[in-house]
Amino acid sequence: MQVNNTQGSSIKNATRKNTGGRKKKGSVWRSIIGGVIGGWAEASSLHPLDTIKTRLQLAGRLQTATTTPIATSVGANAIKASTAQKIHTGIMDCGTALIREEGFFALYKGLSPFLVNISCKYFVRFGVNFQLREAIAKYNGTPNTTVMQNLACGMAAGTTEALLVVTPFEVVKTKLQAQVTRTSEKGAPMKYRGPIDCAAKVVQKYGFGALWKGAGPTVFRQATNQASMFTAYSWMRKNVWGLDASKSSEGLLPWQAALTGLVASCVGPLLNCPADVIKTRLQVQTHSMIDPTGRGHYKGFVDAYFRIWREEGYAALYKGIVPRLARLAPGQAITWMVVEKFHSMCDRNQWLL
Repeated sequence: MQVNNTQGSSIKNATRKNTGGRKKKGSVWRSIIGGVIGGWAEASSLHPLDTIKTRLQLAGRLQTATTTPIATSVGANAIKASTAQKIHTGIMDCGTALIREEGFFALYKGLSPFLVNISCKYFVRFGVNFQLREAIAKYNGTPNTTVMQNLACGMAAGTTEALLVVTPFEVVKTKLQAQVTRTSEKGAPMKYRGPIDCAAKVVQKYGFGALWKGAGPTVFRQATNQASMFTAYSWMRKNVWGLDASKSSEGLLPWQAALTGLVASCVGPLLNCPADVIKTRLQVQTHSMIDPTGRGHYKGFVDAYFRIWREEGYAALYKGIVPRLARLAPGQAITWMVVEKFHSMCDRNQWLL
């Protein structure tokens, strides 16, 4: 009997060793693939809220830029149209106004570059974060990493994705989303015909570096977002649901993963919304958008911060926080649900061992 128990224990330990999930060689690829697939589902479902968030954040800047409208159509009517409907009372008002004035598919402006963006972004995000964690865990000789190590890995992932992927893609996306097209002016020429045309025109007119306009606040936003999200998710996974890296063959149920991802994703945006607003303003301004007061462009992050605070009130630095959370939190719930499900599928089918 003792022999059988010993053999059973050995088999169980061998199986755990062979099928352990989070620290296996294929574990990083599981996270990357699961994250990318989850990102596709997230983007397709929730992109309209991102468009609304961008329009709300641009409201104050667009209202003052009356000398040269952001609309790409021409003529006096276009100028009136582009400047008369700038301030919205909230998400529903902005969304219904967009549909009424520009058509339903205006809510999906910038979706194509966003899908490419999210694929590249999540590849870098999950790859850097979990590769660093795996290296640290191997160095420590333990399957788990500490809270501070998780913060550092998340910050590194956010910084890397901001510089390599997020900033240039968001410059293009923001310009496409800020482009106003009235349904009554379908024959009017568009300034940007699509993401590639937009990127080419930005580089041609302002130089290659213009694709990295707003990189500073974008790095701050992404670094704090990923540091807080990955750390909060790991902490909740371990302390709320009782699972950690050493219990790798177990996974969260879909509703547990969704709830954990939703809560974890809210921490960063509540801290860094001002940086997101400033990033959007810096990315969308052009040399033709001259403030009628004579002060001209925002000169940088600090100048934009204090000018927005002084001219529009401190609450303006949190413009778009509701649609941002309404889009980001469910988005991460979807993503983490897919990541956990993909890990479980890999365990069941012995994929990416």
